[in-house]
Amino acid sequence: MKTYGTEPGAPTPVQVGISELAVSDGDETLRSYGLGSCLAIALYDPDSEIGGLAHAMLPDGDAAENSDRKPGKYADTAIRALLRRMVEKGASYTSVEAKIAGGSDMFEFDSFGDGVGQRNVVAARDELEKLGVPLVAEDVGGDRGRTVEFTPGSGTLLVKISESDGTTGVTEL
Repeated sequence: MKTYGTEPGAPTPVQVGISELAVSDGDETLRSYGLGSCLAIALYDPDSEIGGLAHAMLPDGDAAENSDRKPGKYADTAIRALLRRMVEKGASYTSVEAKIAGGSDMFEFDSFGDGVGQRNVVAARDELEKLGVPLVAEDVGGDRGRTVEFTPGSGTLLVKISESDGTTGVTEL
């Protein structure tokens, strides 16, 4: 059986861990595992083929004291940091588009209102709208974990979801 990433000469994807972000140009693949309530935020400029991926854990970095040291931890600060780093690499701010995935409600806590996953999604949508970055695709919510693979050169975001019956579904955004 042939599995993605095992072909001879296939490039090794760049891992983007929890609270991290990465920017790339071209065909390099950026991957994040274990998105439960966390949110994958993929930004890309289709003209320059520069893009980035963040694995945001919490919604609001503006209220946190340490958000400048770890901007990828929060949905709002991750988006600003990705944009800044992409423009520094040559992306055009006005051409950047966004895709998001994750934001599941993995556990039910009725006393807390909206779960962290939903708050992450709302924070990302709000920040993107505030900055004028169009959100062109999303795969959010539910109660399943996700793994994402993002290729900035094509703007393709693959979202893999493990189903309760043991199968894996793949969605291309």
